Amino acid sequence: MTAEPNFHTQTLWLIGGLFLIRLLFLFISPYNLHGDEAQYWAWSKDLDWGFFTKPPGIAAVIAATTSIFGDAEWAVRLSSPLLHSVTAYVIYRTTRFVFSSAAGFWAAAFYLLMPAVWLSSGIASTDVPLLLCWAVALNGWVHLRNRPSAGRAFQLGMAIGLGILCKYAMLFFLPALIFAVVFDALTRRAVISKYGLLIVLPILAWVTPNMVWNMEHDFATLEHTAANAKMENGASIHPLSLLKFWGSQLAVFGPVSVVLFLGALRAVVKKQIEKPSLFVAAFALSPLIFISFQALLAKANANWAVSAYIAASILTAHFCVTHWPKLRLWTRNSLAIQTMACLALAAVYMMPSAVNALGRANDVKRVRAWPETVSVISGLYEQGHDGNSYRAVATDKRIHFYGLNYYGIGETAPLYMWLLKAKPVNNHAEISHPLPAGSGPVLILNYETESEYIDALKEDFARLEALPPLDIDLGGGKRRTIKLFAGYDYKPTTSRY
Repeated sequence: MTAEPNFHTQTLWLIGGLFLIRLLFLFISPYNLHGDEAQYWAWSKDLDWGFFTKPPGIAAVIAATTSIFGDAEWAVRLSSPLLHSVTAYVIYRTTRFVFSSAAGFWAAAFYLLMPAVWLSSGIASTDVPLLLCWAVALNGWVHLRNRPSAGRAFQLGMAIGLGILCKYAMLFFLPALIFAVVFDALTRRAVISKYGLLIVLPILAWVTPNMVWNMEHDFATLEHTAANAKMENGASIHPLSLLKFWGSQLAVFGPVSVVLFLGALRAVVKKQIEKPSLFVAAFALSPLIFISFQALLAKANANWAVSAYIAASILTAHFCVTHWPKLRLWTRNSLAIQTMACLALAAVYMMPSAVNALGRANDVKRVRAWPETVSVISGLYEQGHDGNSYRAVATDKRIHFYGLNYYGIGETAPLYMWLLKAKPVNNHAEISHPLPAGSGPVLILNYETESEYIDALKEDFARLEALPPLDIDLGGGKRRTIKLFAGYDYKPTTSRY
């Protein structure tokens, strides 16, 4: 008689092996921080209950890793492979509890081998802590549903509350939970009970400070989130946008996984399932449905529904193990091929010369040559202008502000944001570091090319002189070109504000 495989041990080996590989990629990565990553790092040095474009979860996570390991690029990004590993283990435990250990192993594999997880393991991203909170919340729900307890109710509430602080997309968890309360007697018994307050109170405890911060800052984060989803051309239907969004999910979850997941959903529709699978499917469908409507009415980025793939991994693994055993070998081989492709692609991107040779330099131009950029700007700043010392450096580009900030421009010069308009502001840098009025010359970095910006600069400065543009070689035929000006006697033009 063949012994039952130890799926728990296999899962730990899978998680540990992939973590070490991804950690190695972090150490050898030739890429600088993207402006968004540098922005999150800056927030981690000044923690608050909210920031202009995001709630504070990502800043807190980066603060945790950099307080231990320092501010190196790999330390800023370390939380991503680490949290993905924890998320995969939570998925295994959840799936084992609901279905089986074998399904748990495959659910962890489906999740860890997602192309999106490969990519996000190498960057600091708000999606990563969101996914962990979603997985912990789902784990809390399945345990609460079967064995109601104060601890599991508290776990569910804490995970939802913290998830909202990581990304407001955590709110997509609630419609699925409400669906389960309405149609599942076990969930209804557990939630509408003495344990209900232990779900609600932690959510309120975490979310309330962020809402207060938003109230004190003109609902900046909420308005930015709404602006990302706005319908720029009014209410209209965009079927191609919807098709593009669903096509992009092949690159998020993986083509094999998407096909299997859709097969599992088809079985759900035909009711060829046990009852828990129906509600697990709801937690996968909730983000996908909401973002599909968003894509149909306006636009949607590929990662906006990524939280769907926690439950999708569980559901797909269960069907592969229990209902489609003949597909197990095909699934394993397909995932292996997908993994080899991701590994090969990651290895290629670790070699700048190969990226250039393949004509893919455009993919990484924003994460190249920031130390060199800072060095050149620092030299220009120290030279001054017409015998006058510069009093500050000002830029009109958010990602440039944070890139220059992380790579040390502050050691040479005060760094500020020049604002086209005081309100509405467009980012947190404009809130925290607006250029103050003053007479001394300012070294201005002008990225935006619209004539409106040049005209506004001329209005704001009594004297504005063009300088030779900044021109940094990024490799592969790509360059970072920024217009430079020396501006004297800065006084914001009130008519434009």
